[in-house]
Amino acid sequence: MPREYFNSLNYTIGNEDTSLELAVMPENIRHVFAVAGSGSRIIPLLSKNPQYLTCADSSPNQLALAELRLSSLKTLDHKNYLSFWGYPPYVMTPSVRQAVFESLKISSSARKITELFFKKYNWEPLLYAGKWERAFRKLSRINRWVVGNRGLEIFSCRTKKEQENYLGTKFPKKAWSFAIFILGNATVFNTLLYKGNFPQKNFPEPMHVFYLKKFKNLFEQDIVRKNYFLQLLFFGTLRYPEGLPIECDPDIFLKAKNGLKKTKITYICNDVIKEAKHPSMPIDFLSFSDVPSYLQPPREQEFLQEIKNGISPGGIIINRYYLRIPENLNTDGYQDITDNFKWNISKEKIQMYSFGIYKRT
Repeated sequence: MPREYFNSLNYTIGNEDTSLELAVMPENIRHVFAVAGSGSRIIPLLSKNPQYLTCADSSPNQLALAELRLSSLKTLDHKNYLSFWGYPPYVMTPSVRQAVFESLKISSSARKITELFFKKYNWEPLLYAGKWERAFRKLSRINRWVVGNRGLEIFSCRTKKEQENYLGTKFPKKAWSFAIFILGNATVFNTLLYKGNFPQKNFPEPMHVFYLKKFKNLFEQDIVRKNYFLQLLFFGTLRYPEGLPIECDPDIFLKAKNGLKKTKITYICNDVIKEAKHPSMPIDFLSFSDVPSYLQPPREQEFLQEIKNGISPGGIIINRYYLRIPENLNTDGYQDITDNFKWNISKEKIQMYSFGIYKRT
């Protein structure tokens, strides 16, 4: 996918909750193929003990970061893993982080790339170094300015009932709606982040209406302290350990660490569709991220057919769609099983995506 946006370090935490992929992916399958991203979306998949894992990305920077993340998973215990990456509540000094980095085993190309980023940030954690994370720091400042302390009080709620009462009586709804109106538009996102590559939405409702509905779902889903995406939107950083991404869950971390011992990993820097078309072995589970949202016709319609011969019979593909669902998608040779996972989709902690989950027939 030859777009400028995907050729730099865009994600260091990630804007996907991989709990959905984890629910869809079977145990002990042979070959998983996944878009690397920051590596955060890859780690939970290792908890299902695949034999082979192919991490692919068109950005060498993202691929290097994913390799570093998996190496730190292999080497570090849970506390030091969180400290190294900058997840609360733990803290690691820059000098210790540099020493830990130098002890990790990664390829020379990945070391060269990630070391440059660490030096740029004086060996502070890279958790907020991605374009997406830095953009959300700016968005959060505007959001806090508009909603004020009354809006931030929602993070003091400890139960769903307390939060429901707060939303009904104290939350500054008009200010929140205004904040979303200001922030939730293509111009802002293109300026701060996408540089002209923002997905072209293909649904009729205005974007601020779309975002208000999605955030309403998140406010009703669980207490907001448990949602890392909402923490980033309001604070620009992660403050509450109970709301960290799924890679930080102690049980998932330990299972992924054990799974990593049994999984052979390959890193590929290239167009992910081209690589999925001719994989080293048939793909049993493909985690495509939101790649389909950025495709242009005719590839937008035919990408499932383009990769079909690389997918094993019964193999599963999970697509995320952000603002744009592929029009007239050719699903010949696939069974749409999305509805089998309605409950899991409703619990996904970002809620900005639509999903297409397909099984090769």
